[in-house]
Amino acid sequence: MIRYITAIIIFLLLGVPVFPAGSFSTGILLGVDAKGGSAGKVVDNLNYEMRIIKAGDPAAEVEEMSSYYAPSLTLNFRYLYDRLMLQLGWEYSATLFYNETGSVKPAAAPENKIEIEYSRFTFPLSAGVVIPAGKRTRFYMAGGFNVSFIMLEITQSNPGSPAMFSNIPDKTNSYSAYIPGFHFKLGTEVILDRNYSVLFEYTRYMSKSLSVESENKNSEIKLGLDTFEIAFGINYTVDTGL
Repeated sequence: MIRYITAIIIFLLLGVPVFPAGSFSTGILLGVDAKGGSAGKVVDNLNYEMRIIKAGDPAAEVEEMSSYYAPSLTLNFRYLYDRLMLQLGWEYSATLFYNETGSVKPAAAPENKIEIEYSRFTFPLSAGVVIPAGKRTRFYMAGGFNVSFIMLEITQSNPGSPAMFSNIPDKTNSYSAYIPGFHFKLGTEVILDRNYSVLFEYTRYMSKSLSVESENKNSEIKLGLDTFEIAFGINYTVDTGL
């Protein structure tokens, strides 16, 4: 997929007209991260194990966990030169106002309430092209590399003995890791005046899932960043005159 994205960007570099060069800008965007980023797959795995518990104990009461969109905050630092766009970003996403929760109540054991707390910092480096679409509107397409520091904590009220979930045996299970990956970005920019513009972005993150050990070395889960994000914000441009 990365080869196709690279080929598209090169084609656009050769084909689009040149616009005034040499401008730096910085932007701030608010958005949502689909399925809580990395937490989404962890939730899916726990829900699957809950169904297995229910199948083995029909009298058990199970409340599966829901995976919601996590809010995100992004800061971008961008340089435009002719057709080329270079951008460095800093991004934070977390379950700030809620955590994913669920529970399992076996017929012959106390209820086990489960909660997931998730956050990540991502540092994307992007290169791409800007395509003018009139005097005040332009589109951009970019891709590149990113590194994310992901933190995930799973707590249980009564994990049981033996543990209900074999891969999270403790009441508190904390995981953190640096996850490298790739991303692809599509955006629209509407210019308000000489310095200010508004942005709308779609970003697709891709990475391999890595095995991550808990802080107490007692369990292991898979963490990765395979999600998409939609964001809206404002951009401030300084014309350097280059």
